[in-house]
Amino acid sequence: MNVEELIAMIDTAFDGVPQPQDLTLHVAEAHDAYNYGNDEEYRRLDYRGRWQDIPDAHIKACQSALSYLDKVGMRFYLPAFMVWYLRYFKTEAVWSDNTLYSLGSYRHTPGLAEYQKQRFSLFTPQQMRACAQFVKFCANDTTGFSDDYFAQTIYDGYWSQFDAPE
Repeated sequence: MNVEELIAMIDTAFDGVPQPQDLTLHVAEAHDAYNYGNDEEYRRLDYRGRWQDIPDAHIKACQSALSYLDKVGMRFYLPAFMVWYLRYFKTEAVWSDNTLYSLGSYRHTPGLAEYQKQRFSLFTPQQMRACAQFVKFCANDTTGFSDDYFAQTIYDGYWSQFDAPE
C-alpha cells in the first residue's frame, strides 16, 4: 500500500469521529509539562472541527500529546497524527516517531498494556485495521526514517491481528 492509499484508508476509517470536549490536544500537551491547572486556557487553543482539518502547526507543536489522551481523544487525534506523519514522511518536518510509539502494545508491561487497550477501546475494526496498516507501513520502511524495528515488533506482536480485510 502506498502513502496515498494509506491516507485514504485512514480518512475513510476515522471520518466523522467526534471531537473530545475535555482532554483535548493542547490540554494533553500541557499535561506532559505537568501543567494540570489551566485546562480551560489550553482548550481554547484547540482547533474546533474535523480531525482532517487540524492545522499542521498544532500537530507539530503537540508531539507529546498522544501519550496523555484518553480513548475519546485518541480516536480523534491519532488519525490526524498518522496522516501528518505520512504527508511529511522523509522530510525534516517529522523529527520523531511519537505517532508510531503511541501505538505500542506494551504487552510485557501489564499496567501499560491495559492502559493502551483502554485507549483503543472505542476503535472500530476498520479503524484498528487502518492503525495496523500504518504500523506495517512503518515496519516496511527500509530508509531508516521510521523506527522499523519497533514497528515490526509491535506489528508482529499485536497489530497484525487487525490487518485482515473485513
